[in-house]
Amino acid sequence: EIVRERQENLRLVRLMQDKEEMIGKLKEEIDLLNRDLDDLEDENEQLKQENKTLLKVVGQLT
Repeated sequence: EIVRERQENLRLVRLMQDKEEMIGKLKEEIDLLNRDLDDLEDENEQLKQENKTLLKVVGQLT
């Protein structure tokens, strides 16, 4: 009985370690995705400003 409980305990500890490792990897991936999102938001804002400028120029030409 004790041997079986120890085996189950070990199995659960390994399972928990695997889950913690997966959580760590997912946190890293979330950080990378958040950085990418920040970069894309900055680029989007810059493109909006460029579009405004181009629309003004086109408006003046017509």
